[in-house]
Amino acid sequence: MAFLMGGFCFTASANVVPAKNATEIVAGDNIDKLLDEYEKYVDQYLKVYKKAMQGDLSAMNEYVKLAEKAQKLADKLEKTEDEMSASQLKRYAKITEKMMKTLSDN
Repeated sequence: MAFLMGGFCFTASANVVPAKNATEIVAGDNIDKLLDEYEKYVDQYLKVYKKAMQGDLSAMNEYVKLAEKAQKLADKLEKTEDEMSASQLKRYAKITEKMMKTLSDN
């Protein structure tokens, strides 16, 4: 799953699409929700990874499901590259760093 982390190169950008009316969600809110989803994915992945490292064979079934989710998230995150604010990029980097640190510690 580390391929999800390595595939993104974001540049800092503060371009957020303004809402046309008060009931519309701005792009920044959608990106925040996407980052929430990404963070949940990372947490799930790390749990499965730790289980696999302990020899739990059931982790392979979970891994297959997570691989599908990883690809969908990768696609979504790649499409939002130009819309992320500096704080969203920082959050993305922090989540990715958490995953990479855990993977490198084992």
